[in-house]
Amino acid sequence: MVMQLGVMVLAAWASGRLFERMKMPGVLGEIFAGIILGPYLLGSIPLPGFPGGFFPISDGLPVSRELYSITTLAAIILLFIAGIETNIDTFLSFSFVSTMVGISGVIFSFIFGDITGMLFSRTVFGKFYGFLHPVPMFLGIITTATSVGISARILSEKRKMDSPEGITIISAAVIDDVLGIIALAVVIGIIKSGHVMWGQVAAISAKAVGIWLGFTVAGVIFYRHIERFLKKFRDKVTISIMSFSFALLLSGIFEKSGLAMIIGAYVMGLSLSKSDLSFMIRENISVLQRFLVPVFFCTMGMFVNFREMAGWNTLIFGAAYFVVAFASKYLGCGLPAYLLNFSLHGAATVGIGMVPRSEVALIIAGIGLSQGIIPHEIFSVTVTMVFLTTLITPGLLSRMITSEKPILKKEAQSPVEHAKIRYPMPNQQTAEMVLSRVISAFEDEGFYVYRMEIPYTLFQIRKEDTSLTLQYDPSELIFECRRPDEAFVHTLFYEIIADLEYTVRSLQTSIDRDAIGMQILKSAVPGGTRRMHIRNIIRPGTVTSWLKGKSPRDIISELIETIVKAGYLAPEEKENTVSAVFEREKSMSTGMQYGIALPHARSAGIRHLISAVGVSRDGVEFNALDKKPSRIFILTLIPTEGNESYLQYIAEISKFLADKSNRHRILTSAKSSALYRIFASIENPVNGINRRKNSHPSQTE
Repeated sequence: MVMQLGVMVLAAWASGRLFERMKMPGVLGEIFAGIILGPYLLGSIPLPGFPGGFFPISDGLPVSRELYSITTLAAIILLFIAGIETNIDTFLSFSFVSTMVGISGVIFSFIFGDITGMLFSRTVFGKFYGFLHPVPMFLGIITTATSVGISARILSEKRKMDSPEGITIISAAVIDDVLGIIALAVVIGIIKSGHVMWGQVAAISAKAVGIWLGFTVAGVIFYRHIERFLKKFRDKVTISIMSFSFALLLSGIFEKSGLAMIIGAYVMGLSLSKSDLSFMIRENISVLQRFLVPVFFCTMGMFVNFREMAGWNTLIFGAAYFVVAFASKYLGCGLPAYLLNFSLHGAATVGIGMVPRSEVALIIAGIGLSQGIIPHEIFSVTVTMVFLTTLITPGLLSRMITSEKPILKKEAQSPVEHAKIRYPMPNQQTAEMVLSRVISAFEDEGFYVYRMEIPYTLFQIRKEDTSLTLQYDPSELIFECRRPDEAFVHTLFYEIIADLEYTVRSLQTSIDRDAIGMQILKSAVPGGTRRMHIRNIIRPGTVTSWLKGKSPRDIISELIETIVKAGYLAPEEKENTVSAVFEREKSMSTGMQYGIALPHARSAGIRHLISAVGVSRDGVEFNALDKKPSRIFILTLIPTEGNESYLQYIAEISKFLADKSNRHRILTSAKSSALYRIFASIENPVNGINRRKNSHPSQTE
């Protein structure tokens, strides 16, 4: 089992990335990996040490009981996270819509699934089954169960879990599963007793709905008590583990009560969704989610047995069953959504989101197979329907929820007005420094901060009833909060700026920056262990031995032009880059001693660290530390994204330039090609210097 898990994780990851590159949801790749690895394709091929194959059929299942148990744990994690990601206020505001969508979907799918089994019974089984026969009824029940997992995965990836369509899909899917399990219990009771016992039906239904609603309401009312208890553990990881243990306990209670474990997991997640701990829990549990959930979808793919679909009658029946399963959910859920304020596009989105079947449908089919109610070929037809609805839905749902079309006919009015606060930043370095202080300030105030990449950097900040988001951009920080919290945000930011101003003034009075700058070249001696591939940074086309500029801005523009001509910077980015370098010079000059200047800046227009080297024969006043004209210029552009070590590169260059003889060679180079060869001849990237005697500045000057 350990080896199987390793293979499944690797295969699911590789197949998921492949499908994403083909612009398809990664979950399809994970299912596809399961189909390939399963016992009905490669899994049953004998291998050394595995005579029955690496994934043999075990107790009638394509995976072992132990491995299937792990996938059950994965389903609990998936639904627990889905519950945490659900906005409970939106959940409650759409509860009526979700209930109507769920009930309508169950009615449509059960009736049409049962009728389909009834119509094809003579063709497939050789005899006619009535509407109340166990096989058609089981086919109807199987179609009722929407896969919460598939839809939750897509909605979570697209950050639509707390949107009106996301809330409606997830809530209605949970209702579907509750009603489907109630129907299952009723049908099994009818089969065992041989007749309909309406008292028993009412008792089963009341028990299931009562448990589900009871725990949901209790979670909504008492979530603060749960939150306070969890906070007593203090450590963030321990808090997350304890919260997941609650999800496991509630899942077990639901299973013991005759409901699905995944419903209990969702209810526990929903109870914690409004807690300030929600984002922290999600962050810490995400490692388990990323490991186990692909295993779950890979296992679902292993259930597909194409061999039993070879007969024409079975194929036709399977195709018809899939069409009915798709259409009944699409129409049964889309129509009530359209009648309850969803636009045509929004209703279609809800309908598509309710189409996939997976874990609960397979559980119901497995129960029918194990109790001898349905034959094995019906189980294979069911698995194929599950696979096809799972295969077709993610791509359609992804397109629907990323569309810019309106979801609702009339947008719901928020009871609390929200504010958007923008604080402009002069440059990326300042923005990053201020962001760090902002996060620390919120955490000092007792807030829980959770970072997301979607693809821009977004922080969810929460404490009790205060919830806000912070979007980071190199040019500005953007807060979104409720109007009542706007004054708090301004106060916090004002204090941060005041604190930073005090820090900067303290540094200016206590530290002599010019003295530090003078030490850069004076302390540059051979040595070091860092390999800096300078030839990859200074290129032949970015070196010029005759700079013509007479001012700092002219020199900067001329050097950046060489980078543009060499093809490392787009022409339209030139002026922005020149301005960025010049602004950096105005804040603190990079003119060093010995006639050396090291101008630099970050640029979004380059992909990797790049330098331009130039020599001014007459020298240019560059506000150098020794008050002398600068003649040797090494301009460096650092990519905005990435973590290339600019400072270590400059340190290596400084070691080279600290040698008076190297500076003399640079200043006397008549051609750009000769100047390039001087830098290209740096013999050892570790030291970044031609070793010569008496190379230290203190000995040569």
